[in-house]
Amino acid sequence: ADHTKNSLKLKEMKKLKIAYYCSNRTVFPPPGNVAAANQSVMVDIVAEMVKMGHQVTVYGSKGSKFEGVKIVDLGMVPHGSDGNYSWVGDLNCAYRVTYISQLIADSGNYDIIHMHTGRSIYGQAFERFSKCPVVHTLHNDLEDVFKPAMNTFYNSKLVSISNTQREPMPNLNYVATIYHGINIKKIPFSKKAQDKFVFIGRTVESKGVKVAVDLAVQQGFSLDIYGPETDFLKTNVLPYAIDNISYKGVAARFTQKWHKAFSTAKAMLFPIQWREPFGLVLIEAMAHGTPVIAYDLGSVREIIQDGKTGFICKPGDTRAMARAIKKIEEMPKKRYVEMRKECRAHVEKYFTRKI
Repeated sequence: ADHTKNSLKLKEMKKLKIAYYCSNRTVFPPPGNVAAANQSVMVDIVAEMVKMGHQVTVYGSKGSKFEGVKIVDLGMVPHGSDGNYSWVGDLNCAYRVTYISQLIADSGNYDIIHMHTGRSIYGQAFERFSKCPVVHTLHNDLEDVFKPAMNTFYNSKLVSISNTQREPMPNLNYVATIYHGINIKKIPFSKKAQDKFVFIGRTVESKGVKVAVDLAVQQGFSLDIYGPETDFLKTNVLPYAIDNISYKGVAARFTQKWHKAFSTAKAMLFPIQWREPFGLVLIEAMAHGTPVIAYDLGSVREIIQDGKTGFICKPGDTRAMARAIKKIEEMPKKRYVEMRKECRAHVEKYFTRKI
């Protein structure tokens, strides 16, 4: 009932002039084969704001295009750099401060600015000069090293993407926790799966891809890996893979390959190694009906219902994860189909993009 009342209030509110900014690593919206979670989330928010009749402007790289949205590109193409080069951090910073400074200079044209810069400090440093309110959605973990700077801008209005995300800095000016949502209409549900498991995501150590492969080697279950061919994958993972492990490359979002990767898996493995504020891939998996087996780090417990939409294991406890995999493998067919239905229903209730 409350959700309905809030929806009616939003529909009745005056139409606003809203400006958005995220990053310049790629165009907006990002191509499906590019891992750009912040921008992907912003895509859904922008789409809903346009649908509600608001006047939306996005500050983004040259080549960006979104129906019903004005793009301010400053004539700058995406920098596209995401490697370990010494200058990448400086380049990211240079692009961001260039765009944010222009956005703030234009702030008199808007009713509100909504930033998705990952590290909110980029925008917070400029917002004191803004002629309209500014809100920042946080997309990164709040490491202690940023605490002095974050505390300097204690009046900044922050939106956390999970309650767990707030824990390192609980006294900042949080105005809400808003979980990510996805366009559920674009994701088909499947109550059937093949006899295999899947890992989908960035193939780096912090995502736990090596843990997933080690488990497949030890337990003998089939595992498909989807993600970019990183140096970590080539050096630390693939050389130890055996016949039951298949590397499938990148699956672009909302493609047939992407849907198949999720929907044909008995479960998705998520042996995360860091406090991820919100794992978008978790709700993508469950939307397809695929349960998730995950380590209890970051926002996992806020997203997965232990025993209903998957299993949550103690961080680093590979034996617990192996037992959870065995539970999925040995689960009676009727109960397993119920679990897949529960996954879908859980996303439909809590994690859609509908505002």
